[in-house]
Amino acid sequence: MLIPKSFTKILTYIYVAFFALIVFPAGNISAQHVQKDTKLIHRVRPGESLNKIARRYLPLTEELTVEDLVEKIKVLSGIEGSLIQPKQWLIIPLVRSSPLRAKTVPKQRDFEAKGIFVNRYTMASHRMKRLVDDLVAAGGNTVILDGKDMSGNLSYPSRVRLAEEVGSNARPVTRDLAKMIHYLHEGGIHVGVRLVLFYDQLLAEKKPSLALRDGVTGDILLENGIPAWVDPSNLVVQDYNLAIAKELAEMGVDEIQFDYIRFPTQENVQYGEVGPSEETVPRYKIISDFLARARRELATHQVLLSIDVFGIVAWGRSKDVEMTGQKIEELASNCDVISPMIYPSHFHNPFRGIVDPGERPYLLVSETCRRFSRLLKDSRATLRPWIQAFPLGTDHFDEGYVFEQLKALDESQARGWLLWSAGNKYDVAWKALAESINDAFGQESLTYIMDKSAEINH
Repeated sequence: MLIPKSFTKILTYIYVAFFALIVFPAGNISAQHVQKDTKLIHRVRPGESLNKIARRYLPLTEELTVEDLVEKIKVLSGIEGSLIQPKQWLIIPLVRSSPLRAKTVPKQRDFEAKGIFVNRYTMASHRMKRLVDDLVAAGGNTVILDGKDMSGNLSYPSRVRLAEEVGSNARPVTRDLAKMIHYLHEGGIHVGVRLVLFYDQLLAEKKPSLALRDGVTGDILLENGIPAWVDPSNLVVQDYNLAIAKELAEMGVDEIQFDYIRFPTQENVQYGEVGPSEETVPRYKIISDFLARARRELATHQVLLSIDVFGIVAWGRSKDVEMTGQKIEELASNCDVISPMIYPSHFHNPFRGIVDPGERPYLLVSETCRRFSRLLKDSRATLRPWIQAFPLGTDHFDEGYVFEQLKALDESQARGWLLWSAGNKYDVAWKALAESINDAFGQESLTYIMDKSAEINH
């Protein structure tokens, strides 16, 4: 006989309430009293929502995101929809009595990372696990998480004083970054965290004294009509970013990756305590000195230190170096990995005699890697480029487009690769990687056959 769904739901509530009265007669139980593999009974209080309750218990469960835990609670507690009532009983699937602590897995600087970027929104969604599964299936081993993005918002609830003051920790997408790191480590994933440094909309807006200024007018420098750039020479700005980097290193990440470690591409910029750039310390010296400081202060944490740089700075235009401050020869002595952003779409048309560079992925990646390799010769830094996994600047974006970039890297002195898609859409890249694996298998098979043939003929 079929039991009505509504009756089953009622039985579930009776069971939960009865179990709660027997096991937890004293009321709500604090997290530290919970034993492993316990299903805690939580009594809903006025003003509580499923999301709020899930955020509270997330560190003590198997689930990776609040969204995942909400769904699990609903299933266990027989709830349909998202509405709950005060004094309602909920089953919380706990598996530990205290939050996880992740631990850095040290790597050599020439570690062959093959990875993807995961933005702060994907980190908090069901997509996170699926992307990791797809990455591993495609032969990847690295995830670069968003720590602080261009808005200046942090992805986790930082305790850095200035973060609390300006509110950059007010909207974390994960309440338990250490758990996410632990989960990735369990899957054999190298975990990097990207920090956008000197492009920081929130800090520039909340602390105008830290913002870069126009060298002619003295006004705060605007980008797209809003303050965006903070002064790389300012010690408060440097201290803020290094405090975040050290906090993340203590959480157990394997790599700290600095993005926007540069000045804006504008000539007349006022920074430091004096006038326009022509009268101050060269921009490259400020950027290089900051990186040297970061290397010293992160040395005890055993994390890799990597930086993102413009792909174009390897092409020898002194103006690019002067404006950005990214002098590769100087930077290479103070980091473990240099990741140039070699996106064919980002090279202007025509570029050095190359017509439609966005349609020449193999050529742009190959030649740019060659130039970076020359600059990094005899340095301590490993070359690990970012390549284009997004359909900009080309009418022919498909798996072949990504495959040509991967092939160019494979034939260069680069060590590994990182795929960039701001929206984390990597379906085309997965196809390209499958094609790359098949191509490599075909080449290996051909070599094996030729070797065997030579032995027989001999």
